[in-house]
Order: sequence, then structure tokens, then C-alpha cells
Amino acid sequence: MSTTRAEIGHRLSRLSADLSGARQPRPPRYNRRMYRAVIIVLLVVLAALQYRLWIADGGWAEVHRLSEMKQDLRAANERNEARNDALQAEVDDLKSGESATEGRARSDMGMIKRDEEFFLTIAPPGSTPSKPKADDDAAHDQ
Repeated sequence: MSTTRAEIGHRLSRLSADLSGARQPRPPRYNRRMYRAVIIVLLVVLAALQYRLWIADGGWAEVHRLSEMKQDLRAANERNEARNDALQAEVDDLKSGESATEGRARSDMGMIKRDEEFFLTIAPPGSTPSKPKADDDAAHDQ
């Protein structure tokens, strides 16, 4: 059983040639279907997140609507504060003295003092009476 080196080399080369012909092609390192499915899932997730960002509740559309509502409420609060300040000034004036109460009674209720003479002027027929002031209209509406 003595074999020479040349013979061993020859046998090895023949064996490797036989094995290389019998080899099946190596499968790819990754599965294309799996990658395709992962990409589709990621695109669906991205689309869902975009929908939520732009359209759904809590998205940019609602933020914009709430911002406009906030500005409207701020403007209404400023108008109400001005009206409240004017009313508070009138209350303070009424509390402070008799002249404000007297003036209010004369203008709103038509009251007169004792020993005063009252003259009522009536417009001639066909003439139009003057309109009351806009401030008086607003006071009567409230």
C-alpha cells in the first residue's frame, strides 16, 4: 500500500473535480421575499404615521384649528376686559359720590330735583327726532 505523493495528488484532484461537479448552487444569503415583505410593512407604517401627522386627531390640522381658536378667544378676552374695566369705573364712580348717582337718575329715569322746573320740548310734526347715541343703544341692549 505504498502510494506516492503524485498518486495522492492525482486522487485528490479527481475527488475535488467530482465534488465540484456535484455541488448544487449555493442559496442566496437572504430571502428576497422576506425583504420585499419587510419593505412593504415599513411603507405601510410610514403611510400610517403620515396620516396621523397630517390628518388624524392630534395632527397638524387640529393644531392649526386650536391655534386659530386660541387667537379668537384671546381677542374676545381683550374686548371683555375693556368692557369690564369700563363697568368697574362706572361702579367706582357711582360708589364715590352723589353727583354720579344724580346724573344717572336724571338721564336714565328723567328725575328732577325739588323746586326745579322741567321743560319738555317736542319736535314739530313731520320732522324726524334725533337718534340716541350708540353708547346708549349698547347699554340698553345689555
